[in-house]
Amino acid sequence: MIEQPLVSIIIPTYNRAHLIGETLDSILAQTYTNWECIVVDDGSTDETEVLLAAYETKDKRFKYYERPDNHLSGGNGARNYGLEVSKGEYIQWFDSDDLMLPKKLELEVNALFTNDVDFVISKTKYFNRKNNSFSNYDFIASDVTFESYAIDYIRWYTPDLMVKRSIISNIKFNELLTAGQEHNFNCKLLLKTNNLFYLNMFLTSRRYSADSIGGERGQSYITHQIKLFEAHWYNYIDLKDKANSDKFNRYSLLQCVQCYLESRNTIPLPNGFMKALKMDYPKRYYFFYLARISNSIFGKYYKFYELIKQNETFNTYGLNKN
Repeated sequence: MIEQPLVSIIIPTYNRAHLIGETLDSILAQTYTNWECIVVDDGSTDETEVLLAAYETKDKRFKYYERPDNHLSGGNGARNYGLEVSKGEYIQWFDSDDLMLPKKLELEVNALFTNDVDFVISKTKYFNRKNNSFSNYDFIASDVTFESYAIDYIRWYTPDLMVKRSIISNIKFNELLTAGQEHNFNCKLLLKTNNLFYLNMFLTSRRYSADSIGGERGQSYITHQIKLFEAHWYNYIDLKDKANSDKFNRYSLLQCVQCYLESRNTIPLPNGFMKALKMDYPKRYYFFYLARISNSIFGKYYKFYELIKQNETFNTYGLNKN
């Protein structure tokens, strides 16, 4: 490699003092050394600050910040602030309980630099549980478009992405989202560019934690449906005008319909939802009313749901977050 651009590793954290040390050690072990690690604390009440002070003393490349009040609480606000204070030409998002393989940064930077692309995608697998099927890495770079990612089968995790700062300077994580935030971010990225290199290698070891947001959501089916509804609705609101894709609009709303019905009609419908459904399903939206009635009385909705969905060519399933 001729040049070694600075890589900003941005990590949001909350009460992970018992785990984040392993993450930071895996960063220290990187064969690529021109990096800064921005850790943004989202209000931890454990020993996170003390632990990070020790790492800052050990290596000046570690930098600890507390999320300011002008960003909403949550990982998204912490990531957005981390980007603001970072200085790297390349941005690597990461999570506070995952691990980098030693050559992760080296291989990704080299792929970005030598292939003249805007971003690189690598792969992640769990090291403490069986991998879920929703991360489908069975694609090639030319397969990746906004619709193939937003609607169809292509998926990747947050730590899989290394991207040029210049490309995402105006792209933010939606701070209202508590699920599907990386999906929303990547949709925005793909509306701007799909000039990528796919590094078909597992370079991140992902930790499954039952007490994580995703783990807790997995313990409650109704909560899972509420979070999925929220993710698809905000994605629709964020992107419907920019995407200019009727297929994306219909897909997002149909996912919301499915989540609502799976929750047994318990999810409060947001303002504008029925108007949007009527607009994108002008001849079939009324089947939603019939599905709600059937679901309320009989606990069944599938026949009416299929009448809304008829003639659509996409599958409906949840976003790729445990």
